[in-house]
Amino acid sequence: MIGARYTCCDPGRRAAVAAAEGLTGIDYVEVAVGRTVADPTEIRVRLVSPLPLPGPALTGENFAITGGVRFPAPVVAPAVEALKNHQSVLGYRLTLPGGQPTDFSTYSLSIVRAAGARRPPDGFDPRLSSVEISFKRDCPTDFDCAPEGGTPPQSFANEALIIDRTARDWPALRRQLLDRMAELVPGFAGAEAADFTTTLVEALAYRLDQQSYRLDWIGTEALPTTAREPRSLVRHARLVDYVPPQGASARVPVAVTLGSGGPEGAVMPARTPVLVRQGEAPPVLGIGAYAARLQGGVPVVFETLADLPLWSWRNAIGFHRWSDDACLLPRGATQATLVDTGGGAGPIRAGDLLVLVETAAPDTGLAADADPQRRHMVRVTRAEPEEDLLDPSLRLVTVTWGAADALPFDLVLSARPNGANAARGAVACAAVLGNVTLADHGASLPPPEHLTDVAQSVTSTAEATLSATADSLRPVLTPLEPEPGFVWRPKLDRADLSRIAPVDLTAPPDTAPAAALMTVTPEAALPALDLHDDFSIWRARRDLVSAGAFERGFVVETTVDGRAALRFGDGVNGLEPAPGSTIRATARIGVGTRGNIGPGALAHCVLPVPLEGAAITITNPLAASGGADPADAATIRASAPEAFRVQDRAITPEDYAEVAMRHPEVVNATAIARWTGAWQTMLIYVDRAEGRQVDPGFRREVEDFLDRYRMIGCDVAVRAPRPAPLDIHLEICVAASALRSEVAAAVRTALRPTGPTDGSPGFFHPDRLTFGTPLYLSVLVATVMAVKDVASVTPRRFQRLGRRDAGELRAGVIRPAEAEILELADDPNFPERGRLTLNMGGGR
Repeated sequence: MIGARYTCCDPGRRAAVAAAEGLTGIDYVEVAVGRTVADPTEIRVRLVSPLPLPGPALTGENFAITGGVRFPAPVVAPAVEALKNHQSVLGYRLTLPGGQPTDFSTYSLSIVRAAGARRPPDGFDPRLSSVEISFKRDCPTDFDCAPEGGTPPQSFANEALIIDRTARDWPALRRQLLDRMAELVPGFAGAEAADFTTTLVEALAYRLDQQSYRLDWIGTEALPTTAREPRSLVRHARLVDYVPPQGASARVPVAVTLGSGGPEGAVMPARTPVLVRQGEAPPVLGIGAYAARLQGGVPVVFETLADLPLWSWRNAIGFHRWSDDACLLPRGATQATLVDTGGGAGPIRAGDLLVLVETAAPDTGLAADADPQRRHMVRVTRAEPEEDLLDPSLRLVTVTWGAADALPFDLVLSARPNGANAARGAVACAAVLGNVTLADHGASLPPPEHLTDVAQSVTSTAEATLSATADSLRPVLTPLEPEPGFVWRPKLDRADLSRIAPVDLTAPPDTAPAAALMTVTPEAALPALDLHDDFSIWRARRDLVSAGAFERGFVVETTVDGRAALRFGDGVNGLEPAPGSTIRATARIGVGTRGNIGPGALAHCVLPVPLEGAAITITNPLAASGGADPADAATIRASAPEAFRVQDRAITPEDYAEVAMRHPEVVNATAIARWTGAWQTMLIYVDRAEGRQVDPGFRREVEDFLDRYRMIGCDVAVRAPRPAPLDIHLEICVAASALRSEVAAAVRTALRPTGPTDGSPGFFHPDRLTFGTPLYLSVLVATVMAVKDVASVTPRRFQRLGRRDAGELRAGVIRPAEAEILELADDPNFPERGRLTLNMGGGR
């Protein structure tokens, strides 16, 4: 329920429950904390609507308290007293036995059916059955209550003809051969074009020209510093274990709108082409119009990854606001309640993709003012029916998504506009797009079978020629087929061959959230090219080193003109095509940053004949991402010589620390070798990102990650860093016009790890301090002086917490040990993690 709760701005729900018959909830709670921890605490719960006598007999098991960061939530005594008047129950008095310490965090008090249950008893509203409380409300505070070259050619005396040994092209070679023939053959005319001997000489010069070019090409491509062909550079790089990225095709979410009267439940098949806006073309294109556009040059085309059933009610799904008119879905939310108007048709299921969008600006209530940046895609992990007791006829569904897809901003669901639009009342400001799938950049040539097969069944003259038109779009290999006695290295007549990163839309949503599905890794992308012979399909591979003798695979290499050249196996590593085989190619064209289109760029789709007349529109609510161009020659030449320096083994402690930092969640690491009596153990202290805890599960994960790098006979033990809490006391003089309490709060905000509310890290953020990072007093003072209205700072204490002064204040620096990390949490719940004391002077 906490994940589904909205931060609402008016008491609409309380008023609605008060007006309902036979329904009540928590109105407010009064907490009377004992003077000491040993004394009991009393909690009085007041109800929105009194319950008629005798009222439900609630016990301590019907009241659940959760929360607490330092201490567990206290337990309610079994006996609960009902607060009554002469005719009704007004509330309940609970008692928390003494001896149960609490901390400064916020707790939650809920009324439940029984111990361990989540639902409230009958007659209690689910939305008003829980309230947040604090046991430290009366603790004193300094802050406001509101939150915040060479020798010449050798000549011979008896040689009449001077041979130009630098001749390389056809004219020079022809001249040399004709001169030599005139010297050796008496009466040879040499300049007669119709003479057969001249024809033979010219043919020989042509062949020598080709051989000279090949000789120069071999010499040029033999070195990475002079090579020009991309495939030569890639091969040189792979010799030193560097695999240059060859580019990747972009990926984009596609949202489909089914118009009124459209075929409900109709399936948009996988590999449906979707195009960027094409002038005044209609939203749905026929295969004929699409083929004509492909013949004129391949536009930016994406193709969907999976079948998508279309339902009109999922065009724009509304949020349920629980009787409130001003609501928002907070940043970090992983759950929302939606209104299901489909009547059971096309229900939302786990694995579905949804896009949360702002449909109107909260301040004006106008759709034209909606922020296009406030859009976010999630993948549903769980969908459960929900019920609003005030409107049981309303069909609701609560959808949950993973933490990786958590909402990155506050999304206003409804608001009351300001100014001239205030009379409109509350306006819905957000909706959910439910007909969503993913698409990858690249147009299939020839077009997908589900388009051409349907067209072949049509008997009209225009459609009868469609098969031939589609086949004319098929990529052509040159030479067409393998020849006996020759190694077949064909080239494709198309450039910009798509490279698609594999994605599994059937993977469980818990392990494949929307963020992971949208991640395109160029190193994982494979060429979108298949070859079909009379028996099977040949598929592209990264290399043929591990290919079996009978495996039908090939490697795609890029020539200097951008076309794809194919390299097949030799019968040992990969199967060699049989001479005379008829091989047909199917490919996708489209790769690189050209596919990184902006939101709203897609406007057309190509559908089979039965769906051509459907009222369907498409768009991309979010920008495409992941499109990458192949690495250029300069990048390869700069990166390849450094690739071998990346070690795949760990010998010294420095090696172990460097390898540990390759883990995506490890910010820094240090390693210490220890002899344990039987073998050597490498103690590796890791600093986890954002200061997260190095728990046993994460330790095992890092140890498994390091296992492939460690030496035989060396054990690896991952440890959490040793914290070194600080004790800092500062005297601050405040500007005369400023409030001391506000300046003190600003200083603490600037120094605390959490930092300001804008998301920037504070001075003592865990990622700013790591192993061996010293803390200089001058930097600390400069940070405090940068706070507004701070006139001066005088440090009074600058040392480790709980230790004697070691002269750190005089030295102006605190240096941690090798496995230590300095910290100052300034958290009253965890005083042992550092203490910050501020004495404020001046101001008012």
